[in-house]
Amino acid sequence: MIVTLDTSFLILHYFSEEPDVLRKSRSVLHFCRLAGNSGVLPTVVLAEFYAIARRDAGRDVAELRLRELVDSGLEVVQLSQEAARESGVIRAKYHEKIPWGDCFIAGTHISKNADIVLSEDPNFRDIKELKTRKLGEFKL
Repeated sequence: MIVTLDTSFLILHYFSEEPDVLRKSRSVLHFCRLAGNSGVLPTVVLAEFYAIARRDAGRDVAELRLRELVDSGLEVVQLSQEAARESGVIRAKYHEKIPWGDCFIAGTHISKNADIVLSEDPNFRDIKELKTRKLGEFKL
């Protein structure tokens, strides 16, 4: 299974103080690294997460978390030409109501033929081309 991780997942993983949330997010990351599975991390997610981490926890923590993610074994995916096209299709199809960042994540997800977007963001549920799950709904 290929899982696209959204910024909201990373925020929960790194900043939640709830033990059940942390246990579940760790399990998801482990699952994404098992043979036959993959965790897709679009570079726009890295940018969004870095900005939030820097704002909320400071530069040093943001740098540390970014390095952890890049070295985590997840597949960091830059916006390709195909993903850019898919992003534009999503943006136009939904009459520019989906924010560009979410369009880029959706476009990357589609271009990678991923199975599920893991996100707390309700915008992804509006995109009919995607299967989306919240952390609490994700079955390992």
